[in-house]
Amino acid sequence: MSKLNVLIGGEYSGTIRDAFLALGHNAMSCDFSPTSVPGPHYQGDWADVENDGWDLAIFHRTCTFMANSGAKHIYLNMSKNGGLNEDRWLKMGRDAWAFWHHMQTCPVKFAAWENPVMLGYAQLMIGKPDQTVQPWWFGTDENGPDNVKKATCWWTMGGLPKLRRTGTLDGSTAREEVFKMAPTSDPEERRMARSKFTPGHAAAIARQWGDFVMAQKELVTNPTPKMNLHPVLVTNARPSGGDRHGE
Repeated sequence: MSKLNVLIGGEYSGTIRDAFLALGHNAMSCDFSPTSVPGPHYQGDWADVENDGWDLAIFHRTCTFMANSGAKHIYLNMSKNGGLNEDRWLKMGRDAWAFWHHMQTCPVKFAAWENPVMLGYAQLMIGKPDQTVQPWWFGTDENGPDNVKKATCWWTMGGLPKLRRTGTLDGSTAREEVFKMAPTSDPEERRMARSKFTPGHAAAIARQWGDFVMAQKELVTNPTPKMNLHPVLVTNARPSGGDRHGE
């Protein structure tokens, strides 16, 4: 089996990275934080490595100022009556522009960007996602890590197909633990816990997008032979009974 070289930007958990590794691909995660699970990882800016010849890249961009869940923080005192929080508004616009610009300039042909449901203002700058999925789509165990509610949006490039459901759950028992997560003494620790990816979702990405990109590479390596469309001259041919030439 041919292997893909896959970059997972903005991942410290190694969840998607390890899903690709399990299928025999070469995969590396990248984040400013060290990886929490041993494996190929670059600690730093993905801009340092995204030009290194990847077949597929998946990016988790910072969502703090763009997420719809933080809409109340756009306003002073978390109320429209308080007026706009200009600092927060500017940061939202900055991050939305950076997101859009990265999609326009990404050097990897097949790429995808993940974020939660966005503020309408941010989405106006970036564009609507190609797909929104739920982790429980990819789960089979009601008590497992995939059976949670967390709308996840994907923007894709290169013709990556929409992810297909692989699980057996219907969402009726999905937990809302991401939204109900209690505050912690360390906001960064809470942010990282809320952003952790689920294994079933990661496995679906590795299998479905991995297979798609491999198929595209195969078409480039072994293109379909062109048909010979030159006419063939047949001598001493007689008209068949169905041809009424000369009558």
